[in-house]
Amino acid sequence: MSIQVEPLYDKEITCLVCEKKYFTKRIRSRFIRTKKIESDFFTVYKDLKCNPYYYEVHVCPNCGFAASEHFSNYFPPGTKEKVNKELSLHWKERNFGNERTIDEAIATYKIAIFSATLKSEKHIVLAGLCLRLGWLYRIKRDIEQEKRFLRLALKEYENSYALSDFVGTQLTEIRVLYLLGELNRRVGSETDAVKYFSKVIQHRTRNSETKVLEMAREQWYLIRNREENVVIR
Repeated sequence: MSIQVEPLYDKEITCLVCEKKYFTKRIRSRFIRTKKIESDFFTVYKDLKCNPYYYEVHVCPNCGFAASEHFSNYFPPGTKEKVNKELSLHWKERNFGNERTIDEAIATYKIAIFSATLKSEKHIVLAGLCLRLGWLYRIKRDIEQEKRFLRLALKEYENSYALSDFVGTQLTEIRVLYLLGELNRRVGSETDAVKYFSKVIQHRTRNSETKVLEMAREQWYLIRNREENVVIR
């Protein structure tokens, strides 16, 4: 008799703030099936119940501090006290350690963004949280909230690029530049989008990331062709 393996499993986490242990759900990789990847790297999964975005953030049920695997263990002086004062003291114990709905996933990202802000986490980490939250609202077809968090992600990517705090992460400079272009395009700032796409096309390492280069060219041409059609009319 074969044992049926469930998509979700429990992973033990030690809270970075209160140091208490708790469990959070993760999805086994064999159950994650990609349907398509959109132009801002949003992955559409075949099965919404096996969507890893729902489980990227873990929330401590004891103190409320939320984090992802991208958070550093380092807390700048005074930030743990800030977390305790502004988050933990007001926290009403809530358990996000079970299977999540999309609304519960959205709630975890909002707590994580607040936690990251209090912790003074890197801009690149905040950018990723805001971007993924925008994607969750895209799944819900809430265009207003999606654009709100894409704009917040754009601001954090701009800060990250200015400070180069993405160095040492999975995101290369050319990918950050591409995201700056694509997010500007999605929120309606096409002039800035063209500027960043042009930087990708002219980047010294463009030939090492041909897929990103191709995507930047496609979006650059789309905007330019639309502008030309408007002028002609």
